[in-house]
Amino acid sequence: MWKIAWRNLWRNRTRTLIIASAIAFSYGLMLISMGVNADSYAKMETLAQEAVGGSVLVHARGWWESQGSDRVLEDPRPLVEEAGALEGVEEAIPRVIIQGLLSSARGNEAVRLSGVVPEREVALNDVREDLVAGAFFDPELEAPLVLSQGLAEKLNLELGDKAVLTASMRNGEVTRALFWVSGLTKTGAAGEAELQAYTTLAAAQQALQMGDALTQIGVVARDSAAQAMIVEALRARVDPQAVEVLNWQDAIPELSGLLEFDAAVNWIYFAVIFLIVLFAIANTFLMAVMERVREYGLLSALGVGPRSVGWLVVWEAFFLALVGLAVGFVIGISGHLTIAYIGIDMAALGAGDIEMAGVGMSELVVRSHLEPGRWLVATLMVLAVVMISAVYPAVRAMRLAPSQAMRFYE
Repeated sequence: MWKIAWRNLWRNRTRTLIIASAIAFSYGLMLISMGVNADSYAKMETLAQEAVGGSVLVHARGWWESQGSDRVLEDPRPLVEEAGALEGVEEAIPRVIIQGLLSSARGNEAVRLSGVVPEREVALNDVREDLVAGAFFDPELEAPLVLSQGLAEKLNLELGDKAVLTASMRNGEVTRALFWVSGLTKTGAAGEAELQAYTTLAAAQQALQMGDALTQIGVVARDSAAQAMIVEALRARVDPQAVEVLNWQDAIPELSGLLEFDAAVNWIYFAVIFLIVLFAIANTFLMAVMERVREYGLLSALGVGPRSVGWLVVWEAFFLALVGLAVGFVIGISGHLTIAYIGIDMAALGAGDIEMAGVGMSELVVRSHLEPGRWLVATLMVLAVVMISAVYPAVRAMRLAPSQAMRFYE
C-alpha cells in the first residue's frame, strides 16, 4: 500500500505542493521561533543570575529583603568550601555587599558597594570587562574603589581621588571608611547600574569591621538540573532559622513568572496555528478522497478490504508529512544558522534600553540557540497534527460501499 500511496501523492502535484508548503512553512517558522526564544530566555536567565549574584544565593535569613549590614554569615569559610565542593557547582563566590552613602567634596550619592574577589566573580560575570579607565583594584592602594562613570561624574571624582563611604555596621552604629578611586566602569542599561561600585573583599570587611563575616555567598551552577540539587544539598547543611538558601527564581519571582508566562503563551500560539493547519489539511484530504470515490470502489471490488483503503490514505498523509518536515527543517535550520551568526539588532530596529522585573537587558542583539529536545518535540507535534488530520478522511474512505462507489461517476 505504501508504494501506491507514494504514487498517488504525486498524481495531483499542485495539491500536494500546496499542502506540503503549508506544513513546511509552519514547521520551519516554528523552529526559528523556538531558536530565538531559547536564546532570549537564556540571556534573561544569565542577566538575572548576574543581577542577584548567582544561580543559588546563600545569606543570613532576612538579608535579601532588608539588604542591611546587620545580617551576616558568621564563620562562612566552611560553608564556602562545602558549597564549592558540591557536584554541579562551578564556583562559590564570597561577597560583602554594603548599602551606603558615598561622599566627595562635591556632594553625596547612594551607592551599593560590593566587596568581591574578581578571580571568583569570573565564573558568573567578569566585572573587569566593563572597565573603561584605571585598574580593577590597584594593588598599591589599601582600599581601592571602582565605580561607574555616571556616579563618578555626579561626585566629580577622578582616578586617584578620595571618597568616603558612610554605612551602618552590624551593631547599628554608623561608620565611615576612606577609599581611593582605582577604576571607572561603563554605565549599564538599567538606572541602578550607576549605583554599583566595587572594592576588594578585605577592604569591604574592614570598612564595616566585620572580621571574616560575609553578607552573601553566590553559587554558580552548571545548569538548571544541578541548581535544584545544589539548593537541596545546601538547605540540608545549614540552620534554616539562621541561613537562607534561594535560587534566582525565588530571588526575582517576577522575572521567573514572566518567562514562564511567555513560554506558555508561545506554546498556545503554536497550538492555535497548527489547529488551523490541521483543519486545512483535513479538508484537503477529504476533498481528495471524494474526488477518488470511484478509484476506492474499484480497489474494494478487486478485493482490497476497507482497512487497507483506510491505510492507503494514512500512508499518503505520512509521506506528505515527511516531505513537509524535510523542507521545513531546511527552512528552520537555515533561519537558525543565519540568525545565530548575524543576529537581529533590536537597537537598530528602534528598541531602547529594556528593563524587566528590575533586570536591565543590555544585550539587544537577538540570536538563535538550538535545543535538540524542543526541536524533536516540535517535529513530533507537526507529524501528529498531519496524521490526525488524515483520520476522518481515512474513515470516510473505509466506509465507501463498493457498489455505490463504482456508480459514483455513471
